[in-house]
Amino acid sequence: MVEHFLAKEDVAGSNPVSRSPLWRRRQVVRHGSAKAAPAVRVRSSPPNKRRGSAASLFFFTAIFSGQYHQMREQRSYSTEAIILKHTDLGEADRILTLLTPYKGKMRVVAKGSRRPISKKAGHLELLCHSQLQVAVGRNLDIVTQAQSIENFFALRNELWHMTCGFYLAELIDRFIEDDTEHQDVYRLLLGSLKVLDLDAEAAQKRRAEGITPSEYDRDRTRLLLRYFEMYLLSFVGYEPVLRSCAHCKTELKAEENGFTPTLGGALCPNCSHLWSQALSVNALKVMRILQRTEWAQIPAFRLDARLHAEIESAMHGLLRFHLERDLKSWSFLDMLSVQR
Repeated sequence: MVEHFLAKEDVAGSNPVSRSPLWRRRQVVRHGSAKAAPAVRVRSSPPNKRRGSAASLFFFTAIFSGQYHQMREQRSYSTEAIILKHTDLGEADRILTLLTPYKGKMRVVAKGSRRPISKKAGHLELLCHSQLQVAVGRNLDIVTQAQSIENFFALRNELWHMTCGFYLAELIDRFIEDDTEHQDVYRLLLGSLKVLDLDAEAAQKRRAEGITPSEYDRDRTRLLLRYFEMYLLSFVGYEPVLRSCAHCKTELKAEENGFTPTLGGALCPNCSHLWSQALSVNALKVMRILQRTEWAQIPAFRLDARLHAEIESAMHGLLRFHLERDLKSWSFLDMLSVQR
């Protein structure tokens, strides 16, 4: 009897086995015996499958907890940009102010762009339209590659047209906030630079052919500046009121009216005590055309100096009121107009 119990101890083992759901029973029958041996538990699946299921569980848990998104976060991106401004940084770097179609105005670092051997320098000049590859940085993003799309060479070779381009860039830098998408402003600036470049190329051809410069040669570019100012104010929410009186809301008639920046537009004769300046019928007509017409459909006006000055004074008054300062380019543009 004692030998029988010792035999059972040897078969079953002295250590108990935990009852886990990952184990199953298997009957072991001795040869030549009708009695079944005690149950022996074995693995239901190989160890490598258990590790695979654990990895899958961790993967899905990471997705739902947001860790997978962080691991796959984008570290670089490609974008078109127009270079508005640059500032020297250190001995060889520059901080660039860009206008992009989807990220708006932004500041990035161009490392080594001031070195003579830099391959990016020629593609990162002011007013250059370029395709950039940008790496995400801790404080400012970093330009890693640059390829110019349009350099506007004719514009750069004409002092008047180049100054007009810098003025447009200064306007956008003052009015547009950082990291705010403005596709309409981006298209407005790019289209205006193309018009300036074509006009500069035409001026160079006239000079090469020996044609005497005319007093109306710059009329188109001066009108373009007023067009740009008008649409930029509209895009940022400061559209001038030119159809009705900005004070009493009555419809403006074809007569001499007034204009005041503090009220945001034109005023009727009944509100003359609020006028900042008088606004002639022709000046109001031209401003209305600029406000509601695409540039390609605007007629080739030939405006006299007095009418140009009247429209310019009204638009500069609006810009000064909203910015609470004068722009640096104004004095230089005035100087070039006088030297002409």
